[in-house]
Amino acid sequence: MFSRLVDNGASVAVFTRPSSKHKKLPSGTTHVAVDFTDTSALTEQFRLHNCKVVISAINHDYLEVQARTLEAAKNAGVKLYVPSEYSIPTEGQDGILGQKSEFIDQLKAAGMPYLRLYSGFLMDFIPFFLGIDWNKEVTLIGEGKKPASWTSLADVAGYLAYVLTHLPARELNNRTLRVEGQRYTYLQIAEDYGDSVKVVHAPQFPDDIDSPRLREYLQMKVEAGAGTVTYDIKTKKDDYKLDNDLWPDHRWLTVDKTLGL
Repeated sequence: MFSRLVDNGASVAVFTRPSSKHKKLPSGTTHVAVDFTDTSALTEQFRLHNCKVVISAINHDYLEVQARTLEAAKNAGVKLYVPSEYSIPTEGQDGILGQKSEFIDQLKAAGMPYLRLYSGFLMDFIPFFLGIDWNKEVTLIGEGKKPASWTSLADVAGYLAYVLTHLPARELNNRTLRVEGQRYTYLQIAEDYGDSVKVVHAPQFPDDIDSPRLREYLQMKVEAGAGTVTYDIKTKKDDYKLDNDLWPDHRWLTVDKTLGL
């Protein structure tokens, strides 16, 4: 993300927690270590670095911190806030997705212009979604026949960097964009892996692996038919259109290319 923004001519300040063990950042970026729960400190740093757009990549375990960053952004005169979405539609959802949707309501209440990006599930994390990182098997909580939207992390970063630096503010403010690299089922992904993995069906993931309930939660969203970025929870149909065309002439990565299959 950072290098894509720099390549598109943006001035980039990367904010991390003081305790964060971040990797070496790309040249052309400025690193700022700050406590995200300290609104005054965040406000000061946003002003110091003349931040006009805030892009949140806060982990799902710490979504409540976004409220502090919103307050600081408002105080500092930030013009656009990109919340931590990067998944399937969150309106009307429960759990983590519902928490993300509630933050949109906070942005609206604060009068902060926002840009929400629905990019489906990240291809790069397929081994996590399917439990391949756990036991080298594709573990399906349901049948695995429903399609879902998948986009590579590289394409999410590239798309967001492009629209933020090429589209005028009037085309971004308070807008929801929907993109996908490929529409694919879990079983189709398993086919791409070939004989290197086997497919097993289970009622749940074991408690002793990383984030078992989150894996189940996301798989069941797909199983319920809500796994595409064009899905409307009110009609339970794919009523929305994709916005891939805002990044013209781009060739979107596929699952097999992203995972090297």
